[in-house]
Amino acid sequence: MRYNRALFWLILLLATAGGCAGLGKKSADLGKKSLELGKKPLDKIFNKDQAKLLQTYLEKGQDYEEKGDFQAALKQYRLALAVSPENQQAIEGRNKLTATLRAKAERHYQAGLRFHRRGKYALGRAQFLTALRLWPDHVRAKKMLTAREQVRAERYVVHKIQPGETIAQLAKIYYGDYRQFCVIAEYNNLTDATRVKVGQEIKVPEIDGLPFLAGKEDVKTEEKKVPGPVASVEEAEEMVPSGEETLEEIAEEAVEALPEAEEEQEPVVDVVAMYRDQGIGLFNQKEYQEAIVEFTKVVNVDPEDSMALEYLYKSHFEQAMMLFEKEDYLLAKKEFEACLQFKNDSQQCHDYAAKSEDMYKELHYNRGASYFGKEQLSEAIKEWELVQAVDPGYKKVEDNINKAKALLKRLEEIKKAQEQG
Repeated sequence: MRYNRALFWLILLLATAGGCAGLGKKSADLGKKSLELGKKPLDKIFNKDQAKLLQTYLEKGQDYEEKGDFQAALKQYRLALAVSPENQQAIEGRNKLTATLRAKAERHYQAGLRFHRRGKYALGRAQFLTALRLWPDHVRAKKMLTAREQVRAERYVVHKIQPGETIAQLAKIYYGDYRQFCVIAEYNNLTDATRVKVGQEIKVPEIDGLPFLAGKEDVKTEEKKVPGPVASVEEAEEMVPSGEETLEEIAEEAVEALPEAEEEQEPVVDVVAMYRDQGIGLFNQKEYQEAIVEFTKVVNVDPEDSMALEYLYKSHFEQAMMLFEKEDYLLAKKEFEACLQFKNDSQQCHDYAAKSEDMYKELHYNRGASYFGKEQLSEAIKEWELVQAVDPGYKKVEDNINKAKALLKRLEEIKKAQEQG
């Protein structure tokens, strides 16, 4: 409907500019021509001002897209389509950015779920908010923010946290099931179920349907509603101070702060799971170098973690293949050799490491020969010295270097003599 309305005003404007005579016929003709935009040059369809407006929208969209501001770019492409619904550049830009923003929103939503499942509710909410900012129609993210569970608990016990205890352990003690830690976290309005301090008093509520393994003398009575997520998206937006950080910046800062926050209480299992999950997410996004960093953190805590070791092998291998395809053979060789630290019997890595070295030597040796043939002796020497550093005996490269240096010295002597003469 929006496009039809824009097209109507466009036709009317063009018809008015051309005079009132024959308005009906001219409008029909111009309407037909406007649908052909994108197939013909702009100046044959619109007047100069309209062609310039469309071009401005397209250029701004491309500029925003190159800068990574996909939402602003999408807006520009939509404005371009309001002027010309058939413009192929605008259609392709809109479709590509729509898919990109949906994918990014889904990644933040999944990250939010992982945080939420581990009791990191504030971080989870920040990720859900980011998902909605990227794609306002993300129904599942909106549901996670707007749902509010109303639970009444009249009986509870007060438990003082001892060294090494976690909320999950309290759930195991009082409910017989560590997975019920979220009940305790919500009852105490904790934003992070993994962050408790020694001596902190935690209320463990009695909930219908769950066993309550507490001594009668310890039970106290109170009416309390279990806090849930924020009641609305608008309320959630108020978490962000006006004119300060964006939702995505808050989410990113929260994720960056995780390791430091975890180390304060040293919940080893949670830290390992967090690093592992982050590593898997980065691996799936093909951010292999960043994934390696996260999985290395895991093995620093637990050197026998089989999943982290497997992903370290895979991450180094994928990183090596990317470098190999870019003809960065020396770095590729180092990555293939790194793979062997985690799977020494991988014949594929052994073969690729050897192949990378061979390709590196051949590439730089041939470049040196090419420079030598063009009498660019300094460049030839540099290329051959790269080969020599890896394999001094490769194709008599040392003789080639000596020959090039001798010729270079002779040429410099001739040049010097000519200048003096």
